[in-house]
Amino acid sequence: MSSLTHKPLNRHTTRSILLTAIALASIASADEATPSQNAPGVSPDSILYYKPQNAGNLILGILYVCAAIALWFNLLRKRDWWALAFPIGVTLQGVGFFLRLPMRDDPSNLALYVVQTFFVVIAPCVLFAFQYVLFGRLSYNLQHDPTIPKRKPSVTLLNPLLFGRIFILSDVFTFIIQAIGGSFEVSDSLQYAGSKIFLAGIVAQGVSYAVFMACSIYTHWVITLPGAYSHPLYRNIQKLFLVLHSGSLFIVIRSIYRTIEMAQGFRGYLITHEIYFFLLDSIPLLLFNLGWIIFWPTDLVPLRRSQSGFATEDDAHVQQRETEEKANVRLLASEE
Repeated sequence: MSSLTHKPLNRHTTRSILLTAIALASIASADEATPSQNAPGVSPDSILYYKPQNAGNLILGILYVCAAIALWFNLLRKRDWWALAFPIGVTLQGVGFFLRLPMRDDPSNLALYVVQTFFVVIAPCVLFAFQYVLFGRLSYNLQHDPTIPKRKPSVTLLNPLLFGRIFILSDVFTFIIQAIGGSFEVSDSLQYAGSKIFLAGIVAQGVSYAVFMACSIYTHWVITLPGAYSHPLYRNIQKLFLVLHSGSLFIVIRSIYRTIEMAQGFRGYLITHEIYFFLLDSIPLLLFNLGWIIFWPTDLVPLRRSQSGFATEDDAHVQQRETEEKANVRLLASEE
């Protein structure tokens, strides 16, 4: 029996684990935010080292809300419910930037800090999930479409049905590791160990995404060959991969920034200067959103899983007959 018949995981269980991990990470972030050694002009009771910028957060909040509206429009227009988490996450990010504004006047408000951290820092995990689910659907149809030339019989390094589950669960567990490390930060005796555990979670998340990138690049290579140029969907498939890869690049920029930020500690240079959060976290993710706003995936190729891939049933049957006829011709030629 093919591995494609793998029994799916319970969706409610997966969602519960994900929500638990996010909640733990948010609480841990709040625990880590103990006021000390703040910048000049910043209240000694402030959770943040700096005073959030009104202009920067307002502009980014507006841009993210605009991006969310565009994504909601695409989602509802195409009824791509599998991508529902994407516009939800971007909406939360936009709200999160607006929630940073009142922290200028109420810098010690722990509840406000937890909520804005959840929205701005944790919500981007849905961008990872969107890439995973999208690629799983794309690779499934590429694998099953008999009209698309391929370098190898299998277009993926993993079962296409497992991409979303494997990598989403991987991210959940790395978030849990980060939450555990963050919770240790409240103890003076465990603070050093906690920072290292938190950093390990960040690095593990980066490694997980690097594996995903390798899988997507491999699949792109398998279906990119001279004989594929004449396929009617070839150009659109190439566009989809380019947007996927560019999105991965923006995620990698953010991941590198987060890794260095955590390596410096919770009072390091990067985490105590908001401008780097804007330039190396918020703007790359905004560009990620922009790519999918312009090139919404199902505007390029159909992503509903089908046993005939992108082809219609008639196209698939015609291709199968042609393949069988060519095989028969080769067999007769060898017998002669």
